Amino acid sequence: FKGKTAKVELVSDASTHEKRDYAWVAVFVKEEKDNEISYGAAADEEPYKRFCLDKDEAEYVLYESDEEKTVTVTLIKYSEAEYAACGIKWIETDSEEILTPPAAKKLKIEMVGDSITCGYGNEGGVEETQHDTSKENPMGAYSLLTATHLDADVNVVAWNGKGVITAYIGEDAPKVKDADWLVPMLYEYTDAGCERDYLHTPEDKWEKWDNSNFIPDIITVYLGTNDASYTDNDAARNEEFVNGYTKFLGTIRSKNPEIPILCMLGTMDKRLCGSVERAVELFNSKNNTDNVYYLELPFQDEADGLSINWHPTVKTHRKTAEIVEKKIIEILKK
Repeated sequence: FKGKTAKVELVSDASTHEKRDYAWVAVFVKEEKDNEISYGAAADEEPYKRFCLDKDEAEYVLYESDEEKTVTVTLIKYSEAEYAACGIKWIETDSEEILTPPAAKKLKIEMVGDSITCGYGNEGGVEETQHDTSKENPMGAYSLLTATHLDADVNVVAWNGKGVITAYIGEDAPKVKDADWLVPMLYEYTDAGCERDYLHTPEDKWEKWDNSNFIPDIITVYLGTNDASYTDNDAARNEEFVNGYTKFLGTIRSKNPEIPILCMLGTMDKRLCGSVERAVELFNSKNNTDNVYYLELPFQDEADGLSINWHPTVKTHRKTAEIVEKKIIEILKK
């Protein structure tokens, strides 16, 4: 828009959460230069502002200036879906019209994953024992770093602690599979977390995601870290994971025909790397295709630091993004 101010009314469910689970958002502002304007946020760019939603409903100033300018304002939810929600009630500017939005990016990437893909705790330290949404920065995660470096629009489907056949099981907990809330299920819906936790909609009424809303050029899948807490080195459980992973690849492919898929694992836990590779080989063989790929990522280096609950730091995410970017470029050139 062309103007001096932009405001928004945001809703959340802060009253049902502890402070460490509040929703956090960031605002990025781009000014028109030489009659051209871009949108989104660069991976290395600091936000115009960043704040938590500590009320269930409140007005916030997104942008203000002493002089009239043509700008694009981007609002990004920084905290992941497991924690407090964020919804937009209205957006208001002092302009009489909203200008034509910038064109969509030429490249589109869909990224499926867990906490690593969300950027879980990447601004915290390993000495911290509890996750805090104020220390989560998706712009510093390999996912959005990759997308911004490749100048791509991105659709992220990720949830902390969840896997393909089980959620994460603590080291001291019995090795019993936790299959109540997993990524293959979440992939089916527009926002299952919002439906369950904020809107309290009956499960049979949850909105199914229409994949035609976002047709990617490539899909990345980063799953297996949480499953490894259950499978460990048990042969039968590893086989169960391979079968589950292969089935999920079939679901992704059925909704995205012919789209290449890049499967990867390795930054936090390597126990299921071989199983993911085998699932990829099995899927390609069974479906007579060769456009599902496997990429083993290097284990995080403690010299680059460790974040909350031993998650990767922003520095590690940057190294991971470089590897993923190169592999995506290689695949798309084929």
